[in-house]
Parts: sequence; structure tokens; C-alpha cells
Amino acid sequence: MIAVVSQWVIRSAAWLVPRSARAEWRRAWLSETWHYAALLEERGLEPGEIRARLWRHCAGAFADAWQMRTEDPAVAGVRGALRKPGFCLALIALALAAILAGSRGLVRTRSMIGQNYADPGRLVLISESGIMMGERIAVAPRLLEYWKAHNTTFAGLAGYRWDQKGTAWVTPEFFDVLGTRPRRFLLREIRTWKAAGNDAPLGVIGRLLPGASAAAAQNELRDLADDYRFHLKRFPFPQAAVTPLVGRIRQPLYSYATLCAGTIGLLLVAACVGVIADLRRSRRIRRRYWAYFCAKSVGVPLALVLAIWEFSGATSITLTGGTTFLAEPFLTWLFIVACGGTIWWCLADQKARCRACLQRLQYPVRIGSPGAVLFDHAGTELVCCEGHGALYLPEISSDYVQGEEWTALDSADAVPR
Repeated sequence: MIAVVSQWVIRSAAWLVPRSARAEWRRAWLSETWHYAALLEERGLEPGEIRARLWRHCAGAFADAWQMRTEDPAVAGVRGALRKPGFCLALIALALAAILAGSRGLVRTRSMIGQNYADPGRLVLISESGIMMGERIAVAPRLLEYWKAHNTTFAGLAGYRWDQKGTAWVTPEFFDVLGTRPRRFLLREIRTWKAAGNDAPLGVIGRLLPGASAAAAQNELRDLADDYRFHLKRFPFPQAAVTPLVGRIRQPLYSYATLCAGTIGLLLVAACVGVIADLRRSRRIRRRYWAYFCAKSVGVPLALVLAIWEFSGATSITLTGGTTFLAEPFLTWLFIVACGGTIWWCLADQKARCRACLQRLQYPVRIGSPGAVLFDHAGTELVCCEGHGALYLPEISSDYVQGEEWTALDSADAVPR
């Protein structure tokens, strides 16, 4: 008798088979498995060996079911659509649309570009240095009050802090310093504003007087902090750090946009090199071929950088205006790796497409002799399903080995595009 497990394996694999042939396929596999189990019992095999062989036999049902699924006309049509350039461009456009919808209209990107504060160039973030190099710590409320009373470079100073739920606690002067009551502060959405009422350390924002510089304000705050702590015996004292608000908010915009522009620039340079090679070889330009490459080269890096800005910690700013390990070094490294992968994919995908219809080339055939030094070098030949031509890719690249070569087989490819 067929083991219960074998029956369940076959019934599970049957879901991969097209519905029209599912019942017949399941009956055929169950009958074949029953006869196979009876044959093994007649040979006198042990029950454990019979179960093992039945399991290996039934595991092949998934491969057979998947082959029937791929041969289905509907699936074959989908596979044909996947090879077309329109599917790739549509997928990129869909990713951009999903990013646009999921980010509610690129709210973080728009917050980095445009500031809704009155005269934002005069706003600065203030913190103090910590024990570790590069560490920033919040300011004690009493020191903030001392700065308010004795500074000569600020039109106003205010403190703030927040939690992960979108609640912010601010001092009474906060909205006067900003000049507005924002819904987002330091690229963070604030749902509830409350008055700060305890001695917890605060982040500090200040508005410089007209004509005052951030460097002069920083020196003054450091001197005032030294006077405030003159009775303390610890050394060195924490040093005040003043950072322009606009520059800090736009820092992720500048860094990631530079990497994105570099990636797009390299791909467009590759397109220019290919266009020049076409002109030298055939005195014409395959416009569709290179237009597709340029559209892909711009769309993929753009979608990548927008996803980084909107959905990752790259734009997260701490209470003191600093960055976290995830926001600065790790995500930057990850983005650089992703840009390298984007360049590789764009070039590899373009190489594997027909020069006439831009569909992906199929039916790879290995030709030549592997390891041949002088003659009959090994390589792979890909063919366009529409009969436009064949592409030869050598296994190795060398001066004495025939390089990549496209052979047109259709007169339509001779017409400039």
C-alpha cells in the first residue's frame, strides 16, 4: 500500500499543475507510485528501504509538476513578457510609484529640500561634546538658562526632547525661535507638543542675531560654559558645538545624492562609449537600444536613493543633531555596494539583449574548446527568439581572443533606430 506521506507529497505537488490537467496528473502519479511500491515489496526489500525509495520517487513529482506549469500557454506568455524591455521599465516605474505612495509624496525628501522656518539660515543646533571622540550629549536645563541670560550672539535659545511615539517636550521659547509650529522637526514627525517640566537634558536650538556667525556663537557658548562650571574640578570641560540647522538636515541629501549622481554618471558614460563604438563600426546609432539603457540607468539608482531616504535610518537625526552608526557609516557602505550592484546589473542586462528588438537573448550554446590557447577558443552564443541575430561572448578576454561580437541575421537590424 502507498504510504500516507507519499500520497500527501503527490497531492501537494499537484497544486503546481495547471487546473485543467491536475486531476489526471494526480491519478497518474498515484497509480505509478502504487505499482512502484508493489514492485519493491515483491523484491523483498525492507520497509525502511521501501519508504526511502518511495520518498525519492515522490520528490520528483514537484519537478514534473513545475515543468508542466512552465509549459502552460499562460505561463509561457508571462515568461515571454519578462524578456521584453517594457517589463523591466514598467517594474522600475512601479517601484518609483510605490515609493511615492508609501512615503506620502516623498515627505522626507521634500523636508530636506525645503525648510518652512522663517529665515532658516540663522537657525543652529547646539550640543556638547562627550567623553568619546565625536560623541554629542544633550545640554543641562540650568546651563541653557545661563546661556540665555548671558549670550550676545543669539536672538533666542530653546530646548526640546522627544520620544519614539512622536511626542515632543519643549521650553516656552521654542516656537518663537523657530518662527512656526511645525508638524515635522529634524525630519521627525511630531504628533503632540508638550511643555518641558523637569531637569532632563535637552537638545538646544538657537536663532542667531543678524550678522552673527556660527563660529562666533560657538566660541561664546564655550566661554560661558567655562564660567558656569568654574567651580567644577573635572577636566576637560565639555565643549559646546554649534551646527547650522539647514546643513545638518540636508547632509543625507548631499551625501547620498552625490553617490547616486556618480552611479548614473558612470552608466551614462558607458552609454556614450557604446554610441561612439556604434558610429565607428556601422556609422549609425541604435537609438532604441541606448535609450532603454539610459532610462534603466537613471531609474534604478533613483529608486534606490529614494528608498534609502524615505524608509531607512539614513535621515534619522538624534536629539543633539548627530547621527547613529546605522545612519552614517553602515548605510553609506551598504548604498555604495548597492550602487556597484546596480552598475553590474545594468551592464549585464544590456549585454544579454537583442540589438534590434531589445528582448533578452535565449538558448545559450557553448562553442569552442575550453583551454584552447591559439585556435577554437571557448565561448557562448546567444540567439534572439525573433531571429534578429546572435551574440558571441568569449569565455576569456584577451588581445588575441575574438571579443564580443553581434551578428545580425535580419535585414530589419540594418535600418537605423
